[in-house]
Amino acid sequence: MTKYLAFLSLSVVLFAGCSSMTRGSAPHKLVLEKRWVRDTPATDYLGGRRINRFQPILLDKLVIVGNAIDSIMAFDRDTAHLKWRISLQDGVEGGAYVNEGVLYFGAGDGQFYAVQADTGTVLWTYPLKAEGLGRPLVKGGVVYVLGGNNVAHCLDAKTGKLQWIYNRREASNISVRGASQPALVGDMVLIGFSDGALVALNRTSGAVVWEANLNHNKRFKDVDATPIIDGDNVYVSSYDGGLYSLQKADGKINWTLDDGGFEEVLIEGNRLYYSSTSGKLYAIDKGSGKVLWTKDNPQGVATGPVSFKGAIVVGELSGGLRFYDSRTGEFLTEFQPGRGVNSRAAVDPKKGEIYFISHDANLFALRADWRRFSKEWPWL
Repeated sequence: MTKYLAFLSLSVVLFAGCSSMTRGSAPHKLVLEKRWVRDTPATDYLGGRRINRFQPILLDKLVIVGNAIDSIMAFDRDTAHLKWRISLQDGVEGGAYVNEGVLYFGAGDGQFYAVQADTGTVLWTYPLKAEGLGRPLVKGGVVYVLGGNNVAHCLDAKTGKLQWIYNRREASNISVRGASQPALVGDMVLIGFSDGALVALNRTSGAVVWEANLNHNKRFKDVDATPIIDGDNVYVSSYDGGLYSLQKADGKINWTLDDGGFEEVLIEGNRLYYSSTSGKLYAIDKGSGKVLWTKDNPQGVATGPVSFKGAIVVGELSGGLRFYDSRTGEFLTEFQPGRGVNSRAAVDPKKGEIYFISHDANLFALRADWRRFSKEWPWL
């Protein structure tokens, strides 16, 4: 009897310590496993720091990633075997976009590329005459892309022929290395620029419809975040200004959060999630701008948030890939690749897979899933 009471007391202590346990079920935790990792540079790189921030692109059987060193490439998602590689001076930093089997991206060599996504065959190129620092957008047979020199280009997606150009160069402006991915709103294309402006252009002619000057007085005015459209509103941030909710029709501001950023927000239901340049992760009521919870990332500025099975996933500049409960902000777990993460993660919730490139240009493939503790504690 004494042994039974002792065991019962121990069980009560163990269960009481599991804050995630719900009544009538065993507690759960998010478990991460490394599937594989691949070094992405074509040759050993011993030069200065490069910002490897390409968000991997997931196709059915391939994962495509670029580094900021020397190339863009595709790996088999199951075997990690290299399927194709295109060698490029200074690689591909800003990301890429896939449409109808074609991969579009601006590269560090000043050229814009259209490539067959499954084979790596180059279909056409166009001279951006500047680094490709932002992801393009491809809709309705048209490519919209902003070069690192603050010039927006509209191209025919099949041929690369120039349709129109919008030049907003400002030689005196001090800028961070980034560029906004365009966003479409009806007949308008929205693009952020390094002078602190969000501009709505007519998608057919490139004429200015409206512009909102979001950051007048700060040193780094850049609007590098992708504008996110939700209903009648647009959500976008400037680097050291703030996060803004604007009316998509005319650019008038609804509300502002005084904490800058350079990554796009994530919207889920009535909430938006936002990583700021002060190193905070926010959950915000999208209608009012009220902060619901906030978390400090202990090892630097976080990448843009992505959602994975009830968790918000961000990378840390000098840390790892961190997972937070989307409802409460509770820290769940992390994966440490070594020397930091600048890349937004790419997730496949159906397969339970997560991919990202690290500061050192290593591509990681993880498996993640919620598990009951009973798999580890057989008596539960």
